[in-house]
Amino acid sequence: MFKSTALRYVPFALTLIGLVPSTAVAGTLTTYPFNATYDVVVTAKEITPDIEQTFISGTSTDAAYGLTKVNGLAYSQTNFTSGIFSSNTDPNTFGLQGYPLGYIAFSGNGNDSLSGNQITSGLIDFSTLKVTSSGTVTLSGGSGQFGNATGILTFSQVQPLSLQPGVVLKGEAKVNGSLQVVSVPEPKTDAIPLVIGMIAAIMKTSFTSKRNN
Repeated sequence: MFKSTALRYVPFALTLIGLVPSTAVAGTLTTYPFNATYDVVVTAKEITPDIEQTFISGTSTDAAYGLTKVNGLAYSQTNFTSGIFSSNTDPNTFGLQGYPLGYIAFSGNGNDSLSGNQITSGLIDFSTLKVTSSGTVTLSGGSGQFGNATGILTFSQVQPLSLQPGVVLKGEAKVNGSLQVVSVPEPKTDAIPLVIGMIAAIMKTSFTSKRNN
């Protein structure tokens, strides 16, 4: 008897539950401008006569949001006749197999960080022994307040060139752009216990009424 009585209230219960706000609440999009100048150090490891694996590290005194450190791994290919080179964090760009995927990461002393991939083009001037380059960093995440960050940063870099193998190259990189972060609020489920309580109270009243009759 109780089972058949309870079933009468299922449509009403579903109606009440339908009134509960969805837990998938749209987040707020916040845009953060980003500007910094990094003193960078680049070391290279030869893979083939014209392809290198490059390691990047650097520090900044003016980086936004305390992201004063930059680190990265990339791959570059150079045409030594023209001096033109290109660099990418994806080794497959140059047909390399079995090499780890590169990255660019900005961090600081706290929990906040940004990470992404990099595409670069540049020119080696063998007459002045100077290297100039520019490119983009496509952000794909991070940590702390930048956990789901996306965005595009552009950069330009100048550094001296040494023709001696294994020499550490120091230069300056200027980075600017913006990033977007979607903050997702905590789901509100306060209404669910209230709805359950209302359903229980209605069913109890019905059962009591039938028992008295």
